[in-house]
Amino acid sequence: MKLPINELLFLAGKWSGKGLAEYPTINPAGYDETMVFEYDYTKDIIFYVQKTNYSDPERAKNTLHRESGFIIQTGEGKIELSNSQSNGRVEVLKLTKLTVDSGKTCALFTSKHFGNDERMISTVREYILKGDILCYEMKMATNRHHELKTHLKAELKREA
Repeated sequence: MKLPINELLFLAGKWSGKGLAEYPTINPAGYDETMVFEYDYTKDIIFYVQKTNYSDPERAKNTLHRESGFIIQTGEGKIELSNSQSNGRVEVLKLTKLTVDSGKTCALFTSKHFGNDERMISTVREYILKGDILCYEMKMATNRHHELKTHLKAELKREA
């Protein structure tokens, strides 16, 4: 899919809200999240950083997950999301679908490459913007669970 990176500027800004982490191999956990997408006009890239803390009162100040990365346009004109995660995993995903319909924008990224985690088979990340609400869902398949299953799901509100 060849698109200019500015098609993804709908992600730009600071977002915060709540989410749920789940997977057959973990106990479900609610979390509070802050995510920032920042466009660098000089490099024509989008940088992002994500921070989640457990939302239950006993662990509210404890980090659940952190990651940061870039959305770039490759030399072939394709858009990729690359990230590094607090568990050591690195990922590269490619933009496979972008739709704008009835005030809703949806971007779908699918995995292309993993590093430092032999368990991973595939991931899908979908970001959906409707008004000032950004919802995302991350699904993954591992060598123990071959079908894509929801791992993360969150609803974030744009901060002023």
